[in-house]
Amino acid sequence: MYKKRVHPESELVRREWTVRLMDLPPEVLNRRKKLLRWVALSLGLISPGEERTGILDVLDALFYYTYTKGVEPTAQDILDFVNKRRIERGEKPVVLEAVRYHLRRLEAADIIEKTKGRGSTYRFTRGSMDSIGDPAAFVGRVFDDIFRSKELISEAVRHLASLYR
Repeated sequence: MYKKRVHPESELVRREWTVRLMDLPPEVLNRRKKLLRWVALSLGLISPGEERTGILDVLDALFYYTYTKGVEPTAQDILDFVNKRRIERGEKPVVLEAVRYHLRRLEAADIIEKTKGRGSTYRFTRGSMDSIGDPAAFVGRVFDDIFRSKELISEAVRHLASLYR
């Protein structure tokens, strides 16, 4: 019997990203739903042509609570918002676990963070204290990590090339 090879590099992976370079046509900028989908596509949260809307519904709720209501929502708040919108569209409601799944995906991508303690709430990740009012601060955080990754990859490639000399 053959022994299965184990690759320890999986333990080194801290985060994964898919970032897409996309055109941003003017007609997208005027429609909240289209822009929400554009942002999700560009950040790799959904795939091109994907019909599932769960993560879009959760993002929609996060933007609504953060920028319309000015509060950090709980998972239950998000569930209530999502189900209200889904019922308005004639779709089946979702369960809390589905909302939590998407919240975990957004946390793993460092787009949102969960506050500590009982009755935890969610907010977009902040880059620093002076970025609290910047709705795109989480984008800077994501790209800071991507650029750090780029530097490590560049270093590894240079070192690998030196091993061939």
